[in-house]
Amino acid sequence: MRLLLLANTIAIALLSFNVMAEASPLEFHGYMRGGVGLSNNAGSNSKWEVNKVGRLGNENDLYGEFGLKKGLYSDDKVSFVVDSMLAYWEGQDSNASDKSVNVVQLNIQAQGLFDDKDIVLWAGDRYYQRHDVHIVDNYFWDVSGIGGGVEHINMGPGKLSFALIQDTVDESSNDQDDVTGVIVDIRYAGIPMWENADLEVGLDYNYGNERDGQTIDADDSIMLTAILNQTFDIGFNQTIIQLANSGYAEQMTTYGYGNGLVRNAANNDATGLRIINWGVVSLGNNIELGHSVRYAAATNVSGTDTDDSTFSVVIRPMYKWTKRMRTVLELGTFTETINDLDSSGSKFTIAQSWVPQSGFWARPEIRIFATYLDDVKNDDRNKTLDMTGLSIGMQVEAWW
Repeated sequence: MRLLLLANTIAIALLSFNVMAEASPLEFHGYMRGGVGLSNNAGSNSKWEVNKVGRLGNENDLYGEFGLKKGLYSDDKVSFVVDSMLAYWEGQDSNASDKSVNVVQLNIQAQGLFDDKDIVLWAGDRYYQRHDVHIVDNYFWDVSGIGGGVEHINMGPGKLSFALIQDTVDESSNDQDDVTGVIVDIRYAGIPMWENADLEVGLDYNYGNERDGQTIDADDSIMLTAILNQTFDIGFNQTIIQLANSGYAEQMTTYGYGNGLVRNAANNDATGLRIINWGVVSLGNNIELGHSVRYAAATNVSGTDTDDSTFSVVIRPMYKWTKRMRTVLELGTFTETINDLDSSGSKFTIAQSWVPQSGFWARPEIRIFATYLDDVKNDDRNKTLDMTGLSIGMQVEAWW
């Protein structure tokens, strides 16, 4: 009910916004996933190490994003747009006590104000130029939040973007005052390399702004990102390299994404890197294959002399029996050493699914699945219970 009231309120506000020039219709877009299942070790179907072993048949929650976008002004190649989004989450094992509704986007974007008509000026709360690997449900570069910036500036062969985004994190659990953090995000995209290949590079500088009487012992952090995009007639491939220091170094091995920085002075000498390769290819008319390979390492995290590392591989082949029915497999495995504790595990999922049309990214997709998780090794049993076992269930995923 809260979600419906919030959505209605935002929609009414957008529809009632009148300007001198004719505005565009209200656009509705979004994403959802959800389902039901049973597991012999977790009651409901399991959700375990999704970023490391893959998400297919390994999610036990209901999640949805509901976006409302409205053009407020459009005249003489100048446009102003308001972009808003609600996000809903509900755990499978709980009812009213385990639900949340949040406003995750609310911003204004203006285009056409300058001689370079591609330039967009924006401010507000925004999912900002996010990059992810979908099959492991992980955003490796995501500095989204409240901020503002200028993007898509034509400069040389590519486009330059600049943004300032707030990153204040609740530090009460670390027995210290909150730090007002700001991310300076600079990226240059669309650099041509060779045929059907381009490069995007970026720098994120996360700094803490001291208040009167406050001393921040943790150093500011820098994260460098390079993304090489390659398209083929049969698919695409993407290679990512990230280098980081201080608090960003810790995020390399903990699947962090660029915001939510924990300012720990013990990380001041930390360094880290992350290398990802993922993509999708067609192997004939009826077979498609998605994959994700990830390696990350960090040193001097939390002031220790130990080295942290993580390595994971996920592959998702599918066989298309007809235009609308397919069988999908997903196999994932990982091994890691974090804080001198070793962990490793694997997952195997088989799913029969139905879609409206052929293609790896075709959605909506309704699936019946069986998943086997193998929690091979875990030195920290107080943190994670043994998840070895079988799950069966039904799930749907869609975007629009």
